[in-house]
Amino acid sequence: MNAPKLHHYVPQFHLRRFADKNGQLWIWDKRTDRVFKAAPCGIAAETHFYRLTQYEPGGHDPLALEKQLSEMEAEAAIITGQWLDWLPDMASLDTVPISRINRWIVARCLAVQFLRTLDTREILAALIEIECGSPLTPHEAREYHTELIWNPRLIELLARHFRRSIWIFARNDSTTSFVTSDNPMAFRTADNRQWLRVNFLSHGTYLVFPMSPRVILYSYPKKDNPRELGRFANRVSPVVFTDEMAQSENSGQVFMASRFLISKQHQFDAERIFAKTIGTDTYAPPAEK
Repeated sequence: MNAPKLHHYVPQFHLRRFADKNGQLWIWDKRTDRVFKAAPCGIAAETHFYRLTQYEPGGHDPLALEKQLSEMEAEAAIITGQWLDWLPDMASLDTVPISRINRWIVARCLAVQFLRTLDTREILAALIEIECGSPLTPHEAREYHTELIWNPRLIELLARHFRRSIWIFARNDSTTSFVTSDNPMAFRTADNRQWLRVNFLSHGTYLVFPMSPRVILYSYPKKDNPRELGRFANRVSPVVFTDEMAQSENSGQVFMASRFLISKQHQFDAERIFAKTIGTDTYAPPAEK
């Protein structure tokens, strides 16, 4: 059997949930403003992205990390697939049954997803460049990045953060579908005014993660939120989504994406408008008098 060469930094099971009826994804390249179609197997991936070249000379399997990620994805796909099967038939405030082990598996998957993307690799390389005073080669950047993903203490820390948070599932019945991206872990400040790429552990900042075009997962740090929010833990949100609300959550994917926005439909008008505001003060809070 040929060794896998194209390594996905967003799992294919996640991407497939955003495919159209023909199994294709609509992709908006926010750098070039180009829209095209692609199969889930061909997007958010790079050749040998997780290859452990630093361990090859010692005879170790250079694909060990990629194989471990595949095993983790298989478990998470089954668990979250069950949730997505149940949610359409559930009423507002119904509880989604989540066992302790399933919660841990999904929390670990979220932690790894945050670390495994091209965006994280580029940020890490930029930080090391500042420290060392010279840019990294792609080979060096891959080795630093794979070491980061393979750090069990870091994974445990992040997974514990998500596992202990308050999970709320929101359904979207508006005409605007949720989109995802090549960097789908979006973090929003407690006042809902700002999306964050880094410092997501700051007080009150919460995760907004699109699970499908119709379901989004919110993960609120329990220690930073009032007890009243706890009564919604593991439940279906009673909030009825409007198009504007869905577009607001989609703006997080525009902000987080390294390059590609991913949707089940050819409709990126709102995303294009928001992209033009990134780096401006369009949504800045009003100045105090």
